[in-house]
Amino acid sequence: MAYEDPNAPAPAPASTGAPEKTESSSWDWIWPSIVAVIIVKLFGIVGGLVTFGCYYWLKPKLGTFGAVAVSGVVGVVVAIGFMAMIRN
Repeated sequence: MAYEDPNAPAPAPASTGAPEKTESSSWDWIWPSIVAVIIVKLFGIVGGLVTFGCYYWLKPKLGTFGAVAVSGVVGVVVAIGFMAMIRN
């Protein structure tokens, strides 16, 4: 059995490479709401619903502003695609 020094500092925990969790603010809902309302006014309800769904799906992976940006783009693309399918 190897000798272990009782006065040695504890080893540092291994990093898993996962991003650290940040505390959610009570105002986190305001940015996706603004984007979703704009998309609903311009493109329809489907785009707004997709925007909300994508935001809450992507928020743990991208953070608040990254998820808002990507979900806004996805909402617009889905709304335009849905309108194109309806018209044809």
